[in-house]
Amino acid sequence: MQHHEQLQHPVSYVCVGRRSRYLLSLKDVVRLRATCTWLSELFGETQLRDRLSHSLGSQEGLRRANVNGQQVQLLRFDDDRFGTHDLLAAVCVVEEGDWGEMAEVIELAGQCGNCELPVTLSGADINTHANIMAYMSAPRVLAQLKMVGRYIHFSDGSCLQLFHQGNGEVRAIIDEPNFELQVDPPLPAGHLYQQHRQPHDPPVRNSIEYSTDNGRWVSFGGQGFIDASVSSFATTSKRLTRPITHGLHSTGVSVVAV
Repeated sequence: MQHHEQLQHPVSYVCVGRRSRYLLSLKDVVRLRATCTWLSELFGETQLRDRLSHSLGSQEGLRRANVNGQQVQLLRFDDDRFGTHDLLAAVCVVEEGDWGEMAEVIELAGQCGNCELPVTLSGADINTHANIMAYMSAPRVLAQLKMVGRYIHFSDGSCLQLFHQGNGEVRAIIDEPNFELQVDPPLPAGHLYQQHRQPHDPPVRNSIEYSTDNGRWVSFGGQGFIDASVSSFATTSKRLTRPITHGLHSTGVSVVAV
């Protein structure tokens, strides 16, 4: 064992792996891979896969205790199929910002029977974002929902999928013009949501409603509702086409826009 460690490159010993608590940030890793080709092998698929596993395990918000006291993982990646590019992107997705709000969305959906746990993200899910910069430039919870939403299913066969249009428009559930989400809409001065607005989880305006008469999602037009945040839009009970069970209640709040 000692002989094996002596053969390791000093940079590997100091900067790569759990023993250093991942001393280098993801930005450092990307920069080194781009500028020091002789270091690329020190940050290859094996090391990145190990770092991804470590980062997922370090996000306490992505673990929940079920009724039997056992830990339930809410999110994982199908990383056995990932190459270096997807592994770098997955590490970024986990490390660049907390998953607390989205973990609540996933947990609620799982307990309501709207998704299977853990949600397993594929390379295609990660690549719904053009690149790391595109992911980091969007409000964090919106960027996370763009990857996770299609795994939250409704009883009418639809899902909480987001659709980004070329003009920047965001649509939810159904890829049609009237299903637009207006992210961070203008609010009157002193509005309650303005006072408590979170840049990473901003308010959204929409006209989307589930019609029990028609058994499907519809847009009722007009100015619609304003949800307090992206996560509120995702968790509010009227977004779920199945009744909420296990005594859970929605944390979302909506008001009719004026």
